[in-house]
Amino acid sequence: MQRGVLTRDDVERFEGELGRLIVVKKALELALVSPAIKDDQKQSYSRALLQCERTLREFRRALIAMKVGLSRWAPHRRIGKAA
Repeated sequence: MQRGVLTRDDVERFEGELGRLIVVKKALELALVSPAIKDDQKQSYSRALLQCERTLREFRRALIAMKVGLSRWAPHRRIGKAA
């Protein structure tokens, strides 16, 4: 991504990062319900899960803003044309 220039590829790359973050969140959730995890580890995983959820919300907001920005500047209001 060039400075000040947003393309469809940038949005797709950002969506990929969001997908990876969702996988991490799911792994943390599964670890928290596992009986093999010790209490001190669960506390650390809980903090990590909270941070992950916070980051996910920020990513989703940013992704929406990116898509809105692309649709405003793209001809005929189509995101695909911006690439």
